[in-house]
Amino acid sequence: MIAQPETTTRSQWLTDAALKLLRPLMGVIEPTEAKLALHGRASDHDARADRLESFARPFHLYALLLGHLGNDMPEEAASWHRDLAQCLDNGTNPQHPAYWGPSTNFHQHVVEMGLLVLSLEICREHFWEQLPSAVQQRALDWLETARSVAMHWNNHLFFGVFTLEFLIREGRGTACDRALIDGWLRELETMSRDEGWFRDGLNDSADYYNAYAFHYYGLNWVRFFCNDPQSTRAEFWTSRAEQFLQGFHHVFASDGGAPNFGRSQTYRFALLAPFGPALALERCPIPAATVRRLASDHLSFFLEKEIFTPEGWLNIGWTDENPAIAESYSCVSSSYWAAKGFSLLLLPPEHAFWAAEPASAEVTYADEHSHATSVGLTIRRFSGDTEIINTGSAVSLMNLRYFASKWSKLAYRASAGTILPDAENPFPADMSLVAEFDGKRFGRHITYPTEFGENYVRCTYTLGEKTHDNMAAVETFIAWKDRWLFVEHTVTATAPCKLHQGGFSLGLYKANEVQKDEPLSGCIGLSANGRVSLIQSICGYEQSMVSASAAEDPRRHTLQRHHAVPVLSTLASTGKIQLSCLIYFGPTGEPSLPWIIDSNRHELCLAHPFYDDWSPRNV
Repeated sequence: MIAQPETTTRSQWLTDAALKLLRPLMGVIEPTEAKLALHGRASDHDARADRLESFARPFHLYALLLGHLGNDMPEEAASWHRDLAQCLDNGTNPQHPAYWGPSTNFHQHVVEMGLLVLSLEICREHFWEQLPSAVQQRALDWLETARSVAMHWNNHLFFGVFTLEFLIREGRGTACDRALIDGWLRELETMSRDEGWFRDGLNDSADYYNAYAFHYYGLNWVRFFCNDPQSTRAEFWTSRAEQFLQGFHHVFASDGGAPNFGRSQTYRFALLAPFGPALALERCPIPAATVRRLASDHLSFFLEKEIFTPEGWLNIGWTDENPAIAESYSCVSSSYWAAKGFSLLLLPPEHAFWAAEPASAEVTYADEHSHATSVGLTIRRFSGDTEIINTGSAVSLMNLRYFASKWSKLAYRASAGTILPDAENPFPADMSLVAEFDGKRFGRHITYPTEFGENYVRCTYTLGEKTHDNMAAVETFIAWKDRWLFVEHTVTATAPCKLHQGGFSLGLYKANEVQKDEPLSGCIGLSANGRVSLIQSICGYEQSMVSASAAEDPRRHTLQRHHAVPVLSTLASTGKIQLSCLIYFGPTGEPSLPWIIDSNRHELCLAHPFYDDWSPRNV
């Protein structure tokens, strides 16, 4: 956990962390080029978009810090202010060679413009209002190019909202702007589901974008731009954020980590984004002491890892550099969406939050779970670890270019990480049921949740592809006890196929360091570095195997260079087949021992030397 320094400034633990990120960035500002010279991966947008992104995303972190500290910024920040102002001046000046160019239909510019005006609003007094009028007017001219451009029908609509709200505040509104804002907010509100969750428009996915997009933007719209905080619309966004945070905070593990799930994982600690504006609006359902603990642990989890380039910039990856995790739209600057994770800086230094002592680990990370039934997600915390059981998050056709496996596994566990696909293996077997027809593997896309219980869930989906006639329809039941999952499938295949069910992926430092153990028939356990990944057949599976990376293979695991997965397989003929197994991931020792099946009982009853008896089907 980030230590509380011996200082009268109670927020210094967070401002120091922000400064650690900012200083290397501020050393590479190139005002004449209107960019920060961050060298590395390019996106699939264009060079001007990447150049704008190199300014706008780090500027959000600067704005949060400046808005919090105001005149108490360190002396060195005077040169940062000057250089950033010059970047804004040159980048928005059509007569300057470094002009960023106008926003155009479906271009990335509108995204960065929306974030930029939110940043300018956050530090309005100490940055925007200090700019010469001529610079302000040129910047507003540039922002007006985004007034009615086409945007993707998803969280991007917020960027149009922020841009027009800022223009209106600066006296640049037009007669149609309010109608546009109202229409975009209304469209965003149609994406709302129960429990405070949203489906991300055309992406049709429900993942961490709920935290660092829908709720971060919705709350900040209420805080900075809503004319009537008591309005029905303001209540819509604040109440849904409350509902969301009530369950979402279970995603944080006691070591500060979180499951690798969904799109844009390289944004890392952006998961903390909703807490700052929720606290500022007094609509955070989580006690300040708990938020203090979650935030410091989560930031420490990342800031103490190898997430920096030799120059001190954020690299692309999760706990270290891992370009395979990136989407096509990710450039070297994209990781600075993580700046939203410093949203607690929205709270002024005198806010009561900063006086809160961090809650104990026992209180903060107690065993709990919550269902988001409307999007088919269950978030549970157990023995300090956390997991997302996924019975509903969709993988739309649009999202297939971002890897189906980022949404299509049955469960995502913080301590285990996941395996990313490649061209030869688009559907990794870890925590997935995969069907193999004539040597070609198929995974699931859209999953439909059907039932949620106290300690179980059910769902249904089909393994197959649009252009392939053969498929396998699946009904899946998942129950849990601590670190164990019981997974049962009822599969109806249209043709003979091979079915594979993988356990959790075991991350390895070296390709050959895994130890294999087969304590029972149909049971296979893999261990390394004090952790075990085990899968135990209950019925239906005919063989077990290990799927592992070779020394020369490119990295595909989110946490380690190499990986190994225990896998159960069976041949299935046309018609219906039932498969069931037990899956464990966690520390070595007594909890990882296989279960014993009580054959004298009519129902499935399991005995274990560490746990109480378990009848997982008895729901």
